[in-house]
Amino acid sequence: MDTVVPITFSVRYRLGEYLRFVTEHGFDSEASLRELRGIRRLLAHLLLRTAGTVGFAWKASRVGRCRFELDADGIHRHTRRGPGSVPWSRVKALHTYTLGFLVELEEGALPLPFRVLGAGQRDGILRLAKAADVTCATPAPS
Repeated sequence: MDTVVPITFSVRYRLGEYLRFVTEHGFDSEASLRELRGIRRLLAHLLLRTAGTVGFAWKASRVGRCRFELDADGIHRHTRRGPGSVPWSRVKALHTYTLGFLVELEEGALPLPFRVLGAGQRDGILRLAKAADVTCATPAPS
C-alpha cells in the first residue's frame, strides 16, 4: 500500500451515540431483528438499548478516552488500559451509520463518531478500508 499520512483523532464516547450505534447495527446486521414489526420490534429495540446501556457503563469505566491512529497497517487505539492494534486483515466490514463509522471486527466493533472526524478524515478512512479490501457497507433500508 502507498505511504499514507495517518489519520489521528480522540474520542470520549457518549451514551446516546453508543446506543444509536448498537441499535442501528443490530437491526442492520441481524435478519431476525430486521424482520420484526410492531410491538416485537419495539421490545427488541428496548432490549438492545438496555443491554447497550449496561455495556456502555462497563466499557466507559475501563477504557475512558480513546486515541486512534489509522494507517495502511490498521487501526491503533490507545486507552486507559494501554495500546492495542488491529490489522485491516482482521476487519470484517466498515459500516456507515447515522452518527459515524462502525468498524466490525472478527470479535466486537469500534465506533468512530463523525463528530470527531473532519470531512477529509472520513474520506481517508474510507480510502484506507477500500485499499485493504475491507467491505464498506451502508445500512439496508428498513
